[in-house]
Order: sequence, then structure tokens, then C-alpha cells
Amino acid sequence: MSRVAGYAGLLFLVVFLSSCSSAASSALIDDGRLTVGSDLTYPPYAYLDGDKPAGFDPEFATAVADEMGLEVSFKDTRFEQLINGVKARQFDMIASALYVTEERAKSVIFVPYFTTGNSIVAPATGGYAPSTPIDLCGRAVAVIKGGQVVQQLREEASAECEAAGQPAIDVREFTTDPEGTSALRSGQVAAQVTDAAVAKTLTDESGGALAITSAELIYPVPVGLAVNNDNAALAKDINDAIAKLEDSGQYEELLTKYNLQPVDQQLVDEALGSEAQSQKAALSGAGGDSSGSSYDWAYMFSLFGNGDLWMAALVVVALSVSVWVISTFLGLFVALAKQSPRRWVRTFFGIYVWFFRSLPLLVLLIFVYNAPQIFPGLRSIVGNPFVAGLIAMVLSETAYIAEIHRGGLLSVGEDQREAGRALGLRHRTVIRRIVVPQAFRVALPALGNEFVTILKLTSLVSAISLAELLLVGQRLYTQNFKVLETLTAVAIYYVLLVTIFDQLRNWLERRLDVRRRRTRLVDDRAEHVDEDEALRAARERVPHEGDVVLRIADLEKSFGEAKVLDEVNLDVHAGEVVAIIGPSGSGKTTLIRTMNHLESVDDGRVELDGELVGYRIDGSGKVTEQPDAAVAAQRRRVGMVFQRFNLFPHMSVLDNLTLAPVSLGLMNEGEAKREAERLLDKVGMAAHRDKFPYQLSGGQQQRVAIARALAMQPEVLLFDEPTSALDPELVGEVLEVMTNLARDGMTMVVVTHEMKFARKVADWIVFMDGGRIIDQGPPESLLDASSNERIRSFMRRVTGD
Repeated sequence: MSRVAGYAGLLFLVVFLSSCSSAASSALIDDGRLTVGSDLTYPPYAYLDGDKPAGFDPEFATAVADEMGLEVSFKDTRFEQLINGVKARQFDMIASALYVTEERAKSVIFVPYFTTGNSIVAPATGGYAPSTPIDLCGRAVAVIKGGQVVQQLREEASAECEAAGQPAIDVREFTTDPEGTSALRSGQVAAQVTDAAVAKTLTDESGGALAITSAELIYPVPVGLAVNNDNAALAKDINDAIAKLEDSGQYEELLTKYNLQPVDQQLVDEALGSEAQSQKAALSGAGGDSSGSSYDWAYMFSLFGNGDLWMAALVVVALSVSVWVISTFLGLFVALAKQSPRRWVRTFFGIYVWFFRSLPLLVLLIFVYNAPQIFPGLRSIVGNPFVAGLIAMVLSETAYIAEIHRGGLLSVGEDQREAGRALGLRHRTVIRRIVVPQAFRVALPALGNEFVTILKLTSLVSAISLAELLLVGQRLYTQNFKVLETLTAVAIYYVLLVTIFDQLRNWLERRLDVRRRRTRLVDDRAEHVDEDEALRAARERVPHEGDVVLRIADLEKSFGEAKVLDEVNLDVHAGEVVAIIGPSGSGKTTLIRTMNHLESVDDGRVELDGELVGYRIDGSGKVTEQPDAAVAAQRRRVGMVFQRFNLFPHMSVLDNLTLAPVSLGLMNEGEAKREAERLLDKVGMAAHRDKFPYQLSGGQQQRVAIARALAMQPEVLLFDEPTSALDPELVGEVLEVMTNLARDGMTMVVVTHEMKFARKVADWIVFMDGGRIIDQGPPESLLDASSNERIRSFMRRVTGD
């Protein structure tokens, strides 16, 4: 919160300094040049012909400058920023069909130069031809943002509608007239109300698709050039120049060329209201009022009680939350699709991410909103600006959030996926229950930051007339031109929203962080077991005969050019403990991973109770890989304990054990918990059931991993070097559990470097080197009396003899 307070203090300091500063006024920004601000997207008044300003206002401003003996230059400025620009001395004069109003006259000096009004434009066909504002009741109507007609339709005309028992006019504001016309042609609005000269240009260029349906000018209004209200001398010079244009006849020629009417002084006086006298005095060169440049603190603070702004803030929250939630889910789907084994899926969604990350959001917003112009059937879907904005932002943000999720997914190690598959969980369950929860925790800070970005990007939806914070703020300052005050308040609204949601994100991060959860700690200092003590328990050796549970036949496997398994053959009988030993890199781990199809094979076969593991043979004798569901069912019968434990860090010890039985429907939750508690007691971990893996020692984690594998009630239990990652003093507690399992008759295959375990507990020893089984046999013959020099050399090295 201190950081937020600091930013707020900095913001107020900037505002305060700007309100206290005053620039020395001069007649012109650049000597000998009249700099003109104009919105050059408003034909026929002002537009760009190539790179040259054209239209009535550039022509008129050039003629005025010529009469004043000045050069002229134009500065393209959005309409709603024109008065702010002239007050900030970015240009000397506004020439952009600016209507004369009393409120605007408090900020600028007007030099009236013609009279205009508004016309109603509607589709030429369809039967709807509104001629007066009352005909617009209950209809969506496009207007240009910042124009006086916005308030006239929203307040005066809508009041008449409601008085007549009809709905108010749905006034939708657009940044430019062409955007409003596009909405009209796509059916998003029923009519467009715009300046009469603009309306004529629009209909002339529509190819007969649009028509002016109003018979007379609506809301006739005087139009003026404008200068800063402390520059009365310049206003007088401009007024004198216009008088010279009138005397020369050039003024009348320009008005006739663009079908405009001369100044009506009565309309000017009515429009100026209480400001009429001061404006006339300014045009006579009598001083000028600079009070309009002061910062209105009272007005700025009053905006925090403005109901429209609070409603707009709710719109921002609703849109931001909706976009974030939907995009977070869709982004996760896209991120997973980009990791699909199917190339066409990866390619398709890769193109999606590339395209929508490349496309500017503003372009996408306008395209989606006007899509009914191409696809009329979409009108019922995207006709609402909120829905159109939601769709456009979701399309864009899904691409960005997909990359955030992809980073989270990549942070979850392959060992977590393998641990889930080894429990017999299908791919989708592994992703949903194991990978995604961990990935989401990693991605959450970036996702929270993206929410802040989304919240601020909602301001762009004002382009399609959604009444969010920025648009409501613009409505306010286009009436009173207190731009800095209004935008300061809007900025504080955004800071407030960001701060609230940032605190919610922090709370969620803390809630999902398992390291913050308190569990009952247990003193386990007495749990360490001596290795020799662990192996001392007597066990009758099981002969290498009887029912074959697991059979390896002619198995071959290569990684590139390296052959890691070469014609491997092995039988594992019921109740037998088989220990696989050999030097590092001999293929031991690869072999044990083929037994539950965590690793595919190139040739040969693995059989579980006579059933081919991971593969099937079709009617033609062709061997193909089993589908995920079938392989998962086989893995449930072959438990596996990994070298690095591979417990699920986001789950408690108890949940690690109950996940697979409950997810697979083998037990209900109550049964699974009771069985998990029994197994934890069996491995000496009952007191730690509510802990998380990070709170356990390595030996404790491995005992939990053994219990988790036993929870699936497997026929065979595979151990991949279960003690190699443990401190020497922790080895004993794991070996004790394994010895007890052997005594209970569990069929086990153990890859190990623990020669004491192999000698005292194993029934059958397999020695591997270079991907081949060099020899196999009972411990006493292979470990103590082998005739193979390679085995004797290995034993001397590992035993130190």
C-alpha cells in the first residue's frame, strides 16, 4: 500500500505543479506562422488528401493566414483534444467545425465563421426513415464522440421520448464519423446523426445505400474558429482577416463551395449565453481572461461522487473479470494444444497465438463490432458493445495468456507426469489433477499482472461506444473541457481498481502456497533405522520358478544411434524379488521403465500375466501401440517407486495416496482414506498424513512413495534405485520397508546399488552391462562365485574388496 500511496502522491504533485505553472502568452507559437489544430479525419471539413490537409477548414484557415500575412501549418489532433491542445499551446488556432457553446466559451475565444446543423442518415431501404429526433426513440443511434449533439440527443430528445411514453434514444459514440457509418451499414445502429455537410458526403459516397432522411437541419448551431482565452489579440486579428475575406468575396465562395451558411449572430448570442459579452469584448481586442487555465480541485474531487463514473467502473470490473476468467480457461486449452503430440494441432494453435498477438486490439474491436456488415447473422451476438468488446478481448488475451500458461506447464517436470501415469491415471487426469494445479501456481503472478493489463485495455472498448471509465470521462470533459481534472479522477479510479484486485491476487497466491499452511510437526529423530538392522529380518528365499508374472522377451531399445537394450530376456515369478545391478549407463533404468510402458520398445515384448504390455496385435499380425486408456489400465497392476520420489508437491501425504484410487473409481473417498491410513501406518508414516512433501526428509518421502504405489494394490512393484537419492543415514528406513514387503510376498523388481539388499533380500540377481544381461542367478552364485570377470570386477569396485 505504501507504493500505491507513493504513486498517488507523485500524481498529485504533477497535477499541482501543472496547475500552478503559467506560460507567458504570445500571439503566435512560432513567429510568422499560424499553427492550426484540426481533426483531419472529418471530411468534408478536414481530411488528408495524400499527405496534404484538405477540405473546408484547411482552405479557410489558409485564406485567413494569407490575409494576416502568415504562413500556415496544420497539426492533426483528435476532436475531443482540440481545446485541450490550444490551451496547452500546441497550436494557435482551432479550425475543425467546432460548435460554439457557452461551456466551451469559458475556455476559448470563438471567432464565428459559419452556421451548420445536423442531419439524420439511415439505410435507403428497409422502411425506416426518421425525420426528427422523436423518430429515434428506442433506437441505437451513432454520433461522433465529443459533439454537442451527444448531449442534445441523450438529454433533450430522450426526455421528449420518455414524456411521450417511448424509450430513450440509445446514443452510441464513435471516435470518427466513418466508424459510426460502418456501424450503421452493419446494422449495429439504426441511424446516424451527424453534421449536415458530413451527412451529404457520407450519402454521396455510399452508392445509394444510405440516405438523408431529415427534411430540415436538426439543432442548428454556429461554428467558430477558436484561440486560447488569453490570446484576445490573435482572436481580433483573425476576426479582422475574416472581414477582409467577406469584402473580397472569397468568404462567400468558400461557403458556396461546401454548401454552408453564413454566421447567424442571433444563433451565436443564444449559443454563448452568459459568455456573449465577454466573447464580443475579446474579439474587439479588449484583454483576455486566463482564469480558464487554473486547475479546478473542487471539480476533480466532486467526480468521486459521480454516479456515471461509478457505473462505468462497474462496467470495467465486469468486462475485465469476464475477459480474464474466460481467457484464462481458453488460454490453458490453447497452451495444452500447443503441446499436443499431433502436429496439425500444434500448428493450428501456434498460428492462432501468432495471429492474435500480432493484431492490434483496437483493430480487432472495430472489426468484431462491424462484423455483421459481412456476416449479418452475427448482429444478434455482437450488437451489444459489451458483448462485442468481450469477444474481441477474449480472442486477443487468450493468445497472450496461452503463453503464460505454457511457461507454467513447462515448469512442471516430466517426473510429475510420469508419476501420474505410473499410478494408472489417464493422460487427461494427469494433466487436470497433477500438472495444471502446479502450473497455475507458477503462472499466477504473471496472470495477475495480465489482469491489470486487461483492466486498462478496457479503455479501448470506448471505440465501439461502451460506456466504460474513459468514455464517460471524455463525455464529461467534452462538455466542460476540464480535461486534466477529469483524467486525474479517471486515473485514480483505475489505480483504485488495480489496487483492490492486486490485493485479491496476493491473497490467492498466499492461499495456494502450500508452504504457508500449518501442519502438526512430529519429532522423527528416533525414526532412523540402521541399514544392517533393516536387513536382519529372516526371509525364506523364493525359488526362480512357478507362475511368471512379468516376462521380458528379446527386448531391444535405442536412443538414436545408441543401443541401450540388446536382446534382453527375463522372467519374474510370483512372490519373487529380482534385483537388477550393474554399472551406470548399463540400461537398468530403461529396462525397468519398459515394464510398465513408461518407455516404448523398438522390438521384443513385455508381458504381464501373458498379456502384451503397451501394445496389441491386430488381425493381420501387425503390432500397434495400445490407446492411452488400455495402457493406463495395465499400469494400475504394476506399481512403481522412483529414484527422486516424485511425490505431488501440491498435495498432502494423504492426498498423494488417495488421488489415484478415487480418480479411477476404485474406491470412494472414505474407503481410500482408510486404506491410505493403513498403508501409511505400515510404512511408519501415519503421524505425517497431513504434511506436505516439502516438510519430509528424503527417507520419509520415499516411504510415502512406496505407500502410494501400494495403494493401487499392484501385482508387481518396480523400484528404480529407491535409495540412491538419500543420505546414507536415511537408507535404512527405506530398506526396512522394502524388506518387510518382500517378507509379505510382494513381487518386486529392484534396480539398486545396495549390494547388501541384493545379497540378503533378493531371490534372483540380474547383472547388466552395455544394454545386455551378462548373467543372472541366485545371489550366492552370482555375487560370490561368479566365473565372469566383468561381474567380479564390478563387485570388487562396489564392495571395496
